[in-house]
Amino acid sequence: MTNGNLITLEPAYNCKGRLIKRCTPVDGEIVLTKNKNKIRFTSQELYDWINVGWKYEPVGPTKEELLEETLFTRYFSVIEKDFPDFIMCPRIDSVERIKGDKRRHLVIASALNYSGHHAPSYDRVIFTLIDTPENEIKIIKVRKKSNVSERETLKQCRW
Repeated sequence: MTNGNLITLEPAYNCKGRLIKRCTPVDGEIVLTKNKNKIRFTSQELYDWINVGWKYEPVGPTKEELLEETLFTRYFSVIEKDFPDFIMCPRIDSVERIKGDKRRHLVIASALNYSGHHAPSYDRVIFTLIDTPENEIKIIKVRKKSNVSERETLKQCRW
């Protein structure tokens, strides 16, 4: 913990015997230890995660997040020329092929107004771009949604 205290979570066991102890895990029970104080409680989900689930937790960003970062980095060089303040929590909202062509795409991207970060509300800017080999990246439409709700802000930033 930030205050330096240590908390541990471990599966709970029932033990029998004095000289030779035989301990068996108790399905669904957890022991939380904080400053030598132990609390035993039931949580099947946490018990399963401690025993097996943590091994399957993703480490780092997902493949989709990496692709989105790569695309937005490519588009940001064009977007920042006209909208340098709109750089917080960038997202690629959708990508579609133009007439089925694998090299031509219509992209909708969005970001929050960074300067709005210091004010009580945020603005969300939505960019529609065309990405083609012959014309490179071209912004074709920009929409601004002022004073987005906290819920929309959290969704945009994936918090």
